[in-house]
Amino acid sequence: QTAKELGAMDELGLGASFFDNLTMRAIFGNVIGQTSGILYHYTAPSNPINDYLVQRAKEIAGVPPDLFDADGMNAALLALAAIKATGGDTSAAALIGAMEGLTFAGPKGDVLIRAEDHVAIQDMYIVKLTNLDDPEFKFYELVATTRPEPPCLLPEASQDRCGDLPVGSLSGQ
Repeated sequence: QTAKELGAMDELGLGASFFDNLTMRAIFGNVIGQTSGILYHYTAPSNPINDYLVQRAKEIAGVPPDLFDADGMNAALLALAAIKATGGDTSAAALIGAMEGLTFAGPKGDVLIRAEDHVAIQDMYIVKLTNLDDPEFKFYELVATTRPEPPCLLPEASQDRCGDLPVGSLSGQ
């Protein structure tokens, strides 16, 4: 809001990923036509699990799923898959063992829990903002689906777990 009030966005678009449906209207009104990344938008993936999430969100909440709803569903699907894999053993040791390297289907497609550092490798999207007035928040045109594989970001004391993965840091150094 402050950036908008100070006129900082009058000539330049905000250099950030697109985000939740309600905030988009307040922040990105001057960048129709801009292309950016987004973690999830319900219109991007095309699969039965996403279709189910969209249907249930509309039935229960009256609106389509938003930015982090797919990750919430992924968390539930991961827990379910891990508990099934352990035969019902919900101890931490059993669940960690079951989750490491586990692949399961979610709203964004197949998700891999990388064994080395437990990062969820999953699809993300490049979209073009086409409007901000669609009543069902259909704001985007899908440009591409990406599947980022970040470096292992474990603390130095645990980096032996990184195996053959490239090691990085949150500071970029």
